Amino acid sequence: MPRHPVTLVESSAQGFVAFISENTITVTDSTGKTIASTQATEDPSVARIPAAPGNGSIRAATFSLTGKYFAVCTNDKSLVIYATNGWTIQRQLTSEKRTNALAFDPSETHLLAGDKFGDCTQINIVEDTPGQVLLGHVSIVCALAFTHTSPPFVLSCDRDEKLRISHYPSAYNIRAFGLGHTEFVTSVATLSGAPHLCLTGAGDATLRLWDLDGGLLRTVELEPLLQKYYAEGRARCALANSFEDRTAATQRYGVLRVRAAESLGAFIAVVERFPVVIVLPLQDGELGEPVLVDVAGPPTDVAPVDRG
Repeated sequence: MPRHPVTLVESSAQGFVAFISENTITVTDSTGKTIASTQATEDPSVARIPAAPGNGSIRAATFSLTGKYFAVCTNDKSLVIYATNGWTIQRQLTSEKRTNALAFDPSETHLLAGDKFGDCTQINIVEDTPGQVLLGHVSIVCALAFTHTSPPFVLSCDRDEKLRISHYPSAYNIRAFGLGHTEFVTSVATLSGAPHLCLTGAGDATLRLWDLDGGLLRTVELEPLLQKYYAEGRARCALANSFEDRTAATQRYGVLRVRAAESLGAFIAVVERFPVVIVLPLQDGELGEPVLVDVAGPPTDVAPVDRG
């Protein structure tokens, strides 16, 4: 396990869990045993992961549907796709624009990369061919995901408060927009048990459940749920004596991440500053009452792990 601040966590269907800090990757199995790392180790059972070129921090990472591939992008425009059976580089390239979000398509033949200028580019995992822009936003793409429908739709979220639902791969054919957030949309997730629904989180202190026609089904207001953490002095910034710490009196409820916890039949979410994981059970297409699970400190990310 890494002994430094973790900024991103990704889990796979195979039980891999990738912990990322700056440009370092540490991968464990579901029991917490390290199985691969970009850092040298004397343990021969730990595979060495080739680091992304340059010194740029990793901005986003993702596993493919079955865990066969793992991809990262850095703030110096490097993008690396790994084959997880030996943690070798499958493909490596430099993007023209800084990538901000990643998602493998369900067929595991292509990677979709969303950038800070709003373009989402389809990249062939195996063939060394130029990427093809499939869809565009007019602002930063903050998150990408694919639905569990057949055929799938691609879900893209942006800084201008929108969820876009597009056909795939003919993403010029827009099925719907999800409109209702009043701040940047940071994350989106879907459950295989409810393939026609998705959950978004945003900087406007809400979680919102949508259908794939863009219909808003439920809004979860976070301030009533979490305000007690401010009142009790438990909501705080992670960095002491920083500008962010001096402004901690300003109450914010920005959603960092939403995830689908398949084994629970639920969504999970974490919110900036709060030492809690929010569990939102989904039953018969409806969200149940949120369950708050206290943790030791404010998470920077969250990922479900099925321990079997």
